[in-house]
Parts: sequence; structure tokens; C-alpha cells
Amino acid sequence: MLDAICILPKKDNVEADTQLIKGKTQTTFSIFEFKLLPAEKIALYRHSLFCPECLQSAYFRRASKDGKQACFGSRYHLPTCSALSSRPKINLPENDKDKAQSVNKYEPQQKVQQNVEFEDGFKIDFSTKFSTRISANTAPLHNQTSKNDRLKSASIVDVEAEPENDLEGSTDLNLSSSIAAKKSIKQTLPKLLKSLLNNSSLATSDVWVYTSDKHKWRAKNLFVSLTKAEVLENFVPRMYWGTISHADKELLWLNAAEAKDLAIPIKPFQQTLLKQYAIKKSCDLIGADIILFAKCLTNKDKSRKFLQLWSNDLQYLHLSLKKG
Repeated sequence: MLDAICILPKKDNVEADTQLIKGKTQTTFSIFEFKLLPAEKIALYRHSLFCPECLQSAYFRRASKDGKQACFGSRYHLPTCSALSSRPKINLPENDKDKAQSVNKYEPQQKVQQNVEFEDGFKIDFSTKFSTRISANTAPLHNQTSKNDRLKSASIVDVEAEPENDLEGSTDLNLSSSIAAKKSIKQTLPKLLKSLLNNSSLATSDVWVYTSDKHKWRAKNLFVSLTKAEVLENFVPRMYWGTISHADKELLWLNAAEAKDLAIPIKPFQQTLLKQYAIKKSCDLIGADIILFAKCLTNKDKSRKFLQLWSNDLQYLHLSLKKG
């Protein structure tokens, strides 16, 4: 689980955007934010966590020395919960007393481990079983690598100097960097989309997100809702996410829900997209959720905006169709 809902008595102060529900303070944490909270905050919040889908009691597991990453989980998922299949198989203490002793015993070591492991955030895994790349008026953002290099996914490049504006307004996206081998934390587009749709803290987080070995962004600057898409200086790309209202009858455009002036052209990769998601007709796309790495463009009179998929490569796009 990438997210967990935290519900505390109203008097407790949750350091995130909150809303009051039945006299209690509630917020949805992403794991990337929660694991960086001070130890005393984690100790307070960890016993008030719930699965954002089935609302059953959840837990927080710290990163371990053997390489397992920090995560949320639950032993009480409902049978219909989609998070059930991805539940980590770990042994937890049977009672709160044992949990408290475990936390106190390992708190110093875990705190040090946390500072080392998560200082660079995570990397988006764009890998896919298919990739269709059509020439477009876009220069590749990512450096080309050999097949063997792409298979070596155990390290990322650490940018030593923190850019003042994250990449925004920069005409040179190839940042100078020094190579520092680190075990990468990877997340896929489906999981990130689900987290964003859960209104988790990821969308407003300062955590670093790598889109390639050399390009990193603050999560709050990288993830942009379709409803807030704007043409940026130098057409800097973003990870746009949200819901599709419908597609045209010819299946050439996807129209964003609640953003009537925004559309996503799919003609360059139409057939591959339709085949991949078994789309037969335009109504199959009604209400679909989407995330894509793209740049925002506009027409001549600036009356309509378009999201052009990066390099027209489908590995940078994920659709979640509505069932039934």
C-alpha cells in the first residue's frame, strides 16, 4: 500500500491538509511522506491508520536492513479490496505492548537508516511490455542507453547540487551530476495513479521523484491534475493525472473531465493503445483514469490546450478503465 488514511482525535495536529469528519481529523498520507515524519509523530499516527479502499485497520512497517522498503499494509483487508493481493507477507507483534517494545528497541537504528535510504525519494518505473515510439517534434528528455544498461535497474544517479527551481524554467534539462550508486526505490504508474486519486499527500510532497537517471523533480511540481494543466515555459513536461470524460467517435482524442478546454491527442499511437487496453469503442473510455508524462501545448488562438505524450511513447502513459 502506498497510502493510508490516518484518523486522529480532533485535538491532535496532523501535519498535512486535513478535513474534519465526524469530529475527527483525517488525512491520507503517502508512504513517501509518512516515513519521513519525526519519530514521535510516527509513534502517534501509526496506530490510527486505515486502508483507503476498504477502511480496515492498517499498519506502518519501517524499512529493514535487508533491503525491504517502508510500506503500509493491513492484515484485515476485505476480500474485495484490490490492495489484498499486494499485501506484504511479514510477521507483526501480536499486541500493542510488543509493538511498543519493538519500536523503542530499534528506533535509533531505524532513524539513521531512514535518513540514508530516503533522502533521494523514488524513481518512476516506466518499463512496459510494449513500447511504440513515433517521431514527434520533441527531443528525447532521457539519455539513450543500451539494452544491457536498461536492465541494470539497481542504481540511480544522485544529483549532488539541488536545483533551486527543480528543472522549471530551465532550458537545459541535462543536469550535471555525479554518479552515486544507490539502491533505488521504484514505483509504477498504476500505483502512483491510485495514490493520487486517493488524494494522498504525494501531490503536495517535497519528496524527490526521478523520471530518469538524471532528472528529478519535487513531487508537488511534477504531479499535476488535468484540471490545473497549463502551458509552461520551454514546454517543460509534467506527470498529468486525472479522469477522462469521453473520447470522440473516431477515437482520436481523449477529453478531460472538468476541463473542457483540455484534450489528449492519441492518433499517433491509436492502434497500439486500443489493442493494449482492449478498447473497442469510444464509450469504453468514459470515466477512465489516466496518468501520463507529457508537455502542455496550445492552439494559435490559445482557446484550447493539448497534452502531447512524451516522445509519443506509450510507456509514459497508463489508463485505468472503468469496469462494467
